[in-house]
Amino acid sequence: MLRSDVRPDRAALAPGLVRRPRAAAVEPEWSAQARRVLEHSAGPLRVVGGPGTGKTTVLLSAVARRIRAGEHPERTLVLVGSRRAAAELRERIVDLAHDPHAERTTREPLVRTVHSYAFGVLRLHAARHGDPPPRLLASAEQDAVVRDLLGGELAGPEQGGVPDSGWGDRLRPAIGLPGFAAELRELLLRAAERGLGPDELVELGRRHDVPEWVASGRFFRSYEHVILLRGAAGRGAPQATAPALD
Repeated sequence: MLRSDVRPDRAALAPGLVRRPRAAAVEPEWSAQARRVLEHSAGPLRVVGGPGTGKTTVLLSAVARRIRAGEHPERTLVLVGSRRAAAELRERIVDLAHDPHAERTTREPLVRTVHSYAFGVLRLHAARHGDPPPRLLASAEQDAVVRDLLGGELAGPEQGGVPDSGWGDRLRPAIGLPGFAAELRELLLRAAERGLGPDELVELGRRHDVPEWVASGRFFRSYEHVILLRGAAGRGAPQATAPALD
């Protein structure tokens, strides 16, 4: 006779749904050079090696060792270049530093991108000085600003446009296309990454006889002015923000 009040064992039906204890990570056999990195305790240390030589594994193991030894996670910071790498390395550190008998939490992530950390520094600086908080300029918003400014260059002087934008007859038909705005935005970002402002980009174009760079530098100057004016408007209001950062 079957009884309807007897329920099957959920673990037997779906063993994959049962959370099992995290297994302790096993460290590999370290070379003498790797042990030197792991045992380093003070001052800067530069580790040089080609791809696949184990630099990241040694770095994560060194961080995990410090945490297991009692170092608070919020006093440890690993900087990487992308959010995908940050998420991956964060999980690997948690696995390596896991201690089933320790109860430790942190409000700050162990691994952050350079951009995320820099934005956090600017936000903390603004809070300490009573300034409006910084704001990141989204790619779509940035593209909209670039397209608006390019639209003004397409208009003639009688419509309030730029008399001589410097793009030349070869590029003028492409100015109104979305792809041109996206490529121009990328050029400005790459120039800024390399420490080139509007004047430096203009000078670089004149030196190498690239009129497109000269026109881009002139456009760069107008773009900077528009972004600063947008951020400066209404800063006395409670919802005011600092000039947007790309």
